Amino acid sequence: MSSVTPFPCQNPESRFTSSSAVPEPVWEKQDLRVPRSDDVVFSRPDLSEIIADAEANRSMFEACSRERSGKIISSLRSWARKAVLEEAARYTSELTGTTVELPADLDERLLFMTGHQPALFHPGVWVKNLLVGNVARQTGGLSLNLIVDNDLVSTTSIRVPQGTQADPELVEIPFDETIEKKPWEETTVQNRELFCSFEKRVSEALQQWPDLGAPLLQEIWPAAVAQLETSDRLVDCLTAARHAMESRWGVENLELPISRLSETGPFLWFACYLIQNASAFRKIHNEVLGEYRKVNRVRSKTHPVPELSESEGWVETPFWVWQAGATRRHQLLVKREDQEVLLSDGTREIARLPLREQCDLSAAIEVLKQLPAQGIRLRTRALTTTLFARLFLGDLFVHGIGGAKYDEMTDRIFTRFFHLVPPRYLTLSATRYLPFCEAFNVQECDETCLRRILRDLDFNSDRHLNPEQQKTAAPLLERKRALIQEQEAAPDEELSPAARRRENRQRFREIREVDAALAELTTQLRSQVEEDLATIQKQRQANQVIQSRELSFVLYPEATLKSLFEKLVVE
Repeated sequence: MSSVTPFPCQNPESRFTSSSAVPEPVWEKQDLRVPRSDDVVFSRPDLSEIIADAEANRSMFEACSRERSGKIISSLRSWARKAVLEEAARYTSELTGTTVELPADLDERLLFMTGHQPALFHPGVWVKNLLVGNVARQTGGLSLNLIVDNDLVSTTSIRVPQGTQADPELVEIPFDETIEKKPWEETTVQNRELFCSFEKRVSEALQQWPDLGAPLLQEIWPAAVAQLETSDRLVDCLTAARHAMESRWGVENLELPISRLSETGPFLWFACYLIQNASAFRKIHNEVLGEYRKVNRVRSKTHPVPELSESEGWVETPFWVWQAGATRRHQLLVKREDQEVLLSDGTREIARLPLREQCDLSAAIEVLKQLPAQGIRLRTRALTTTLFARLFLGDLFVHGIGGAKYDEMTDRIFTRFFHLVPPRYLTLSATRYLPFCEAFNVQECDETCLRRILRDLDFNSDRHLNPEQQKTAAPLLERKRALIQEQEAAPDEELSPAARRRENRQRFREIREVDAALAELTTQLRSQVEEDLATIQKQRQANQVIQSRELSFVLYPEATLKSLFEKLVVE
């Protein structure tokens, strides 16, 4: 853990307050969708705006520090950037075995940030890392990737295509043994032999697709295996593999796990500030969450996040807490008692912070500093991760589509809780299909068209008769025309309503009998259409595998990924 440098602005009156209203973004339903076409990058706003937006965010924070909240914004950002980037440099050095030197003028450099779990994700996630690295190099700035190792490990395998073009399937190939779900930071490699043989097993499985080319896994997995000699943490091994490839492409992002970010001084100050004002934060959080669900017509009580609860004086905060080695995370609950705030995981008291409602936070920070030695993990949640990163660290954060949905809420928390205009961010995603075989040239509309033809053969077979069949069916066709004419004619007013209903039912039955007789003449055509429909359905099912965008980046040939990343052009 990095040393906790005291916050340089200790004045308790220096708070996030404002005597005037802060303009807030108007709620609008956001149409954020992953691209469905191949080799496409999605960006909002356009990539050409990323540098200007970063500079605008920097100017906005500089203006805030003069006009609002006294010295607190500029002091916090300078303190946080120094402490967090120093910790990131230490971790990146440990990961690469090479000392990472930070420039002396950290505050003068633009800082671009992104983050994700340390999984073997698909290329649409990886584009974020490549973009922040490229734009940092272009501007002489810095780039930081936050490794979200406080999330739960969802899988220890990747899906690999098998079968044939006509009947492909995705088969799970593990890089480690299946484990009980627990945070990434608590997970170590369970089976070294399985881990070390991962590249060989995947490469052998892909040999049935000779046109695919060598997977990137062959280039990067040696770095993952080598990392085992330094650390058996799964997060470190997977990060080392990915980072080695990025470095080869000239991308030199700093890396930092959330587990280490959460033990820096600035983060502990942030945690204490939210704990000190837990009731106010909970009220605003739930208020904003309700508005989000209304605008987006969300009925789920857990999407995009659950409400923060309150019971018998215990207020839920936006943090996780658990004991080292545990597989379950708990909500951090706090309760004010006189001049202290009690911290609990819902089952036991874990700390008491000396926190009056208006006081300096340094004493409370000292208490939180002792938690790691007791094996207690205090970690941020997804929403508060980007809240901290955007407010205290970066000049521009690059989100995926999922993260951008969280930050529709975060923007409103900026204005209502911190009394600040929310800084701009960029949403980025991409789709690139793994080119292991050609997709079938079929679409949903092809299936819809054939289904309509089958329905038409049930009720309007006369439209599909050839000239010879029309001659054979002439009496039937004439009878159907006559029945339709009777149906469309004005009703006989001399008949009672009951008599007219009987007459209509009889006419309907006759039309159905005629349609059935005509359908007998199109049985061969029906068989052909049904056969075509079955073929298209099977091909569309195959395309779901062939055109999956969720396959791991390690399966792709290097040239395929580079062609996608070359689209990340910043003018």
